[in-house]
Amino acid sequence: MSEDSTQQTAAHTTSLARKWVIKMAVFLVVLIGFGIYGLYDAIIAYPNRGEASASWHLHQYLLKANEARLLESDLGVPDGMTASEHKADLEERLNDLTQTAAGNSFRAREAAADIARYHWLNSLGVLGRLTEERVVSDISDRPNDKLAELDAEWSNTTEQPKPLASYDIPVQWAFVVVGLGGGGLLLLHMMRTASRKYTWDPSEMRLGLPGGVSIVPDDVEVFDRRKWDKFLVFLKIKSEHPQLGGKEVKLDLYQYEPLEEWYLAMHRHARPEDLIDEDEHEGDDGDESDTESEIQESEQHPRPEPTGS
Repeated sequence: MSEDSTQQTAAHTTSLARKWVIKMAVFLVVLIGFGIYGLYDAIIAYPNRGEASASWHLHQYLLKANEARLLESDLGVPDGMTASEHKADLEERLNDLTQTAAGNSFRAREAAADIARYHWLNSLGVLGRLTEERVVSDISDRPNDKLAELDAEWSNTTEQPKPLASYDIPVQWAFVVVGLGGGGLLLLHMMRTASRKYTWDPSEMRLGLPGGVSIVPDDVEVFDRRKWDKFLVFLKIKSEHPQLGGKEVKLDLYQYEPLEEWYLAMHRHARPEDLIDEDEHEGDDGDESDTESEIQESEQHPRPEPTGS
């Protein structure tokens, strides 16, 4: 088969329009990038930030406990309570503890330690890691050693690490769903669009639709261009058509090429009066182009002046 024959055969089957592919590819990259960024924040960046905040709050708690001379007492979850219940209990008493913590008495220092304990437990709760095992593990069997370790980590830090809000990580997972989920749906749409093919037989002006059904200009009752500005046309098929009788066929001229050329050929063949204005406009453009070409030609190769006889 010659190269010309191969190109002619390929021209009778639609391909995805380059502009549409580029546009979809940009959307796909943005969505996937958005999802990956959210995934990174949800599983790495935000948990790391939350862990830093929890460590800082634990340091503050141990400092307050040391001031209240409580390092040798039970600093974890009281017996008979879960970590969540203990946090809820402290939260319920938070206003009273705040009032009691004013001053420098032993009771005030003890209340200040309880307030610091609440903030530490709350920071673990925001992370979704508030368990009895985590509380015991963080404090360790030797609170004095843990305090010394955290002193070395936070003693030179002048600012508190930015804490997590309760919605921070869930919002990042929402970004993951929107980005990766939307990107996956868009990719499926692109694959589905690519699998749909239109064919064209110029000898019969027969347009083959995805699915194997075909139509010719005489099969179309109405060429509806109500959404021409959106590159959509609707063909109302005559009732006599064996498969599509009475139905409406939508053609997306933006997604496929050269589908617009085939549609215009069918429309012009069946109802040329609908396209008179457009054809005249194209003709005027052609005349103007010819005139411009003639002017350029005359400037480059001026005619000789006539000589007297």
